[in-house]
Amino acid sequence: MTEPIAAPEPTTPATTISGKWVVVGMFVMGIIASGVIFLYWDLHTRPFRPLTEAVGREFRHSLPKVEGGRHKGSANTLRIAMRVPFVPDASTPQTQRVVNRIVELAQQQAELARFDVLEVHLIQLAPEQMAVEQSFKYPASDVLTALPFTVQDE
Repeated sequence: MTEPIAAPEPTTPATTISGKWVVVGMFVMGIIASGVIFLYWDLHTRPFRPLTEAVGREFRHSLPKVEGGRHKGSANTLRIAMRVPFVPDASTPQTQRVVNRIVELAQQQAELARFDVLEVHLIQLAPEQMAVEQSFKYPASDVLTALPFTVQDE
């Protein structure tokens, strides 16, 4: 009538890993991932760290962010973004002084000759309001020796 079904032959025994080694492996993986992230951050920010620190010393609480490089076929750009406590407007002397000082710091701390464009972004973040941003973009060759604004002292 019906033939008995043969039991499958046992294969190699399954190996088990104790929970202790799983936890150790997770810690090792976390340490390696943290190290890779730190290394990437350090290599990405190191060329601009002196300029970032100089802007931070000059303008307290500005939280400067300095980046440089080339994005997919665009010009080699040095970008400086920072918070300001006033409404940034290109026509006000206060904004012009801040931009001039940032350009001076970039001339001293960064190799502007390596870049094609210098961008300065001033951002005012007021509580419960939209952020106000004023951006300035200059050919780096124009600001290597001269400041973008001539400001009369009040």
